[in-house]
Amino acid sequence: MNRTHMNATLVAAIAATLATPFTVRVAVAQQAGGLEEIIVTARKREENMQIVAVAVSAMSATELERRFESDLQGFANAAPNVIIDDLQQGPGSPAAIAIRGIGSTDVEKSFDPAVGVVLDGIFIGSNSGSMIKALDLQGMEILRGPQGTLFGRNAIAGVINVTRRRPSSEALGGEVRLGYGNYNDIAADGFVNVPVGETFAFKLNAAYHQNDGYVNNTFLHRTVGDLEYKTFGGSFLWKPIDSVDVYYRYDKGDQTQDTPSISNNAQPDQVFCFYYDQCAPSVHTPQAGDRRKSVSNGFDKNATFDTDMHVFDTTWRFADGYRLDYLFGYFKTDEKVYQDWDGTPLTLYHTDRPANYDQQSHELRLMHSSDSKLSYTVGLYAWESQYRIDLLSYIGFADFLYGPDVIPPGTVLTVPQSVKQKTTSYAGFFEVDWKFTDALKMTVGGRYTKDEKESGVQDPLFQARLDTEGGSFSDPSNKSWSEFTPKVDLTYQFTPDLMGYALYTRGFRAGGYSGRPGTYEAATTAYDPETVDNYELGMKSEWLDRRLRFNVAAYFMKYNDKQEEQSYPTSDGTGQQTLILNASTAEIMGAEIEMLVAPLEGLTVSATMGFLDAKYKDFKDPVTGADLTKYDLRRAPKFNSNLEPIYQWDMLGGQMTARASWHYVDKMQMTFFNTPQTENAAQNIIDASLGYQWKNTMVTLYGLNLTDEDSYTVGFDVGANLTTSPPFSGLWSYTATRPPRLYGIQLSQKF
Repeated sequence: MNRTHMNATLVAAIAATLATPFTVRVAVAQQAGGLEEIIVTARKREENMQIVAVAVSAMSATELERRFESDLQGFANAAPNVIIDDLQQGPGSPAAIAIRGIGSTDVEKSFDPAVGVVLDGIFIGSNSGSMIKALDLQGMEILRGPQGTLFGRNAIAGVINVTRRRPSSEALGGEVRLGYGNYNDIAADGFVNVPVGETFAFKLNAAYHQNDGYVNNTFLHRTVGDLEYKTFGGSFLWKPIDSVDVYYRYDKGDQTQDTPSISNNAQPDQVFCFYYDQCAPSVHTPQAGDRRKSVSNGFDKNATFDTDMHVFDTTWRFADGYRLDYLFGYFKTDEKVYQDWDGTPLTLYHTDRPANYDQQSHELRLMHSSDSKLSYTVGLYAWESQYRIDLLSYIGFADFLYGPDVIPPGTVLTVPQSVKQKTTSYAGFFEVDWKFTDALKMTVGGRYTKDEKESGVQDPLFQARLDTEGGSFSDPSNKSWSEFTPKVDLTYQFTPDLMGYALYTRGFRAGGYSGRPGTYEAATTAYDPETVDNYELGMKSEWLDRRLRFNVAAYFMKYNDKQEEQSYPTSDGTGQQTLILNASTAEIMGAEIEMLVAPLEGLTVSATMGFLDAKYKDFKDPVTGADLTKYDLRRAPKFNSNLEPIYQWDMLGGQMTARASWHYVDKMQMTFFNTPQTENAAQNIIDASLGYQWKNTMVTLYGLNLTDEDSYTVGFDVGANLTTSPPFSGLWSYTATRPPRLYGIQLSQKF
């Protein structure tokens, strides 16, 4: 089905759905006679979503429980112009998240994420670890567009704000969930809440998940992809006096798994195909002949990913309408992985990548909120993170690099490199609301950020220059950047149920240093920061006696010095390095529609649509001089949408719930150079579930990806623009594929 036909069919289906008397899925409970208000914390305070000048989608704990994804990836379906994929490049489910065509796709922690994943108020500063597990969740909000004022580290594309359940002193209680699915998927999680008097409560939580994997490795003659994940934690909430809350939470996670499978998609004009005869049979089929098969020989070691997280949050309501918050966060990861990047039966490019990362942050906020003309939030923020990777590369194509007379064919060279980086960031921020009238309000905000980064490298190829000219562990390269990111919006409440807003905001992401340099210049030369200026018009409305909710936003974004990570060849060492290019500009425009309807009790439906047009402007490759303007931005489909009906009815003293969702994503590019072997065709993803609840017990049958969609979650071209004779387009391309059709049963018991 071509895209035009698909788009027309989808729009017609949504229009027909909205013409039918349905009730809609909302983020909180529905009340008789209309839609209940949705409360969000998009501005660090509790507000009705319909009066906030932010394009935001929200899910409550009830909504999250209705879904059966194990992490954030599937939750993107609920929001327009949001793409979340598991990069499958190492353990810990490193995430590639894009909002409105802006995102980052590299697994290394030397690259700052473009989308801020915030867990219990703590910004997760790397792609690894940001694919939050769907455990013990209270709510989730997806804020689209730059959030350069209130959220730490300036989320240039947007924020995914996730909160977990806090202890309660009201009653002893808890929940246990058990699940079993195909591929021997076993899941168990639960928590218990224990009040101790009226002022103190604590909560214990734990989870276990295992899966035998679903990739058939025809070289090893076994299934690969097994995973075992364990986590436990505890938290407490103490109210020493009525005006003070003290909250602390600790979580520890341990994950052991097969290294994720990578597929070789090398084409005849790439080295691994032309020179080593390791070829994909077509641009749409990897070397193994099937996207969920593998011919890789690199599964002789397990990958591990261990995490520790501490959150400390204290609130003091020291006067009527005044509140002071202090928030401390600490997050640490320790990972080990031996990865086969070539995806072939040969050892052409493998790596051993032990790495550790830790971050800590402090945030102090003063908030004043009242019914008067003035409300405000002011605060200070401090951040520090450290990262080290001791990379050992196994290079099996050295005979191509140096010639077979120098390096005999079949020789595998081991090339070590260690990188250690440190980031320090300080910020001050404010946001002020002023009500001119009961209907007209202006918000003015800003954030001043100063980031400093250090990078030290140990590499035998150019260690002498590192030691004498700088850039080593003992004398690291360093550079700092600062930026003021303003925000201005006007909102007008035309009626109690109709609000319009105009918004300008800027996002900022600091520069940095490559985490995979192949030359001294790449190791010690910093790339530039990037900024986004976002201009947005929006409307939020409720109609038909608050039985129909219709929100729409249109935006134009000018992207300055856009950071693009790409693999480039070198003549020695590993034969490739990662460089960050700064595109001169890019322009992104689009629209988002979210519709909710509620005329009848029982049957519910939601629909979202996102439209996106993203283009580079005057983009020249600083390495080769080539014109790169023609390429499409990665993970920026022109159209995506979601349609989700839910029906509830009474049966046998309990309640049945049937849910289905259809998620459509237009064709999109996965690699910088838009190579056809890594391109994703249009995707159709259908999920469904059927559950029965009797008192506090619920049994649910579920199915995910029922169409068995086999689209790629990652694509990468290695050694692009290779300038050798005969001319090659690169070394090879690799991909990874989304999970297949999954189904199972889940039992939930609350007490």
